[in-house]
Amino acid sequence: MKLLGQCFAATALVASVGFSSVAFADGTPLPVQDSFTKTIIDKSVVSGAVDGMDAKGNYTFDYTGKVYSVETNSKTGQLTELEKAIGTIEGQAAFPQEFVDLAMGAIGMLKGGPAPAMPAVIPWTCNKCTMKVGANTYTSVINPAVSGQFPDGSAEAMRMQGRAFTGLGPVEMTKISPMSLSVRMAGCSAVVATEGPDADAGMVGTICLNGTFTFDLATAADPTGLKGTGTSNCITVLHKPIMPLK
Repeated sequence: MKLLGQCFAATALVASVGFSSVAFADGTPLPVQDSFTKTIIDKSVVSGAVDGMDAKGNYTFDYTGKVYSVETNSKTGQLTELEKAIGTIEGQAAFPQEFVDLAMGAIGMLKGGPAPAMPAVIPWTCNKCTMKVGANTYTSVINPAVSGQFPDGSAEAMRMQGRAFTGLGPVEMTKISPMSLSVRMAGCSAVVATEGPDADAGMVGTICLNGTFTFDLATAADPTGLKGTGTSNCITVLHKPIMPLK
C-alpha cells in the first residue's frame, strides 16, 4: 500500500562496530554493547491499489516504492528532511473489510455526509514484502523464498502484525488531493536478509514501521478502485542467528 503502506520515506544505515560508549549529562560514561546487531533507519514512500482478495478474505493491496536515507535534528531526534533514495520496497498488504468500509465511508463524508464509523483499531498484515537497500535484500519471512526455513509454521506467526489507529482520528483530510484522507499506521514483521555482499545474507531480525496511509478516493467507485499512498519511518534490526532457524 502506499503505506506500507507504508515502510516510508528515509534511510540511514548504522552498522555497529565493537564496543562504544556514550555519556550521561554528568559525564559518567555509559558502555553500550551492540556489536551483534546491524540497524537500518529509513523512510519509505509507497503507492499502490486494491487488486482483489486473498484466500483469507482480506483485500489485497500491491505496492511499490522507494526507500530514502534521512536527516534528523541531533538534539531532538526529529526528522528534518529526506536525503537520497537508497533502495526500493515492494510487496502486498492485506486489509480486512473494516478498512475498506472506512475508505468508502470517507467518500460520503468528504462530499458533505456524516463521518463513517471508525473502530479504534483496524488490523492489517502483509502477504509479502521485500526491501532492497544498496546491494542488500531483506525479505519478510512469509515470502515463499524464505518461509521454508521455518517448517514448524512459525513463519505465519512472524508475519507483519499491523494496526491502523483510526481511533486517533484522521491525520489530515483533503491536503494531498480534494478527496484524500490519511490515517495512522504501525506494525512489525520478522525479516531475513536473503542477499548481500556486506555479510548480510543469512542475517535475521525485525522491521518496524510507523507512518501514515493516505486514501486517494477520487476514483474509488468500489473497493477495487481504491488507491493509496503511504509513508513510513522504518527501523530494521538484524543479527546473525546462533541457533538453527528450525
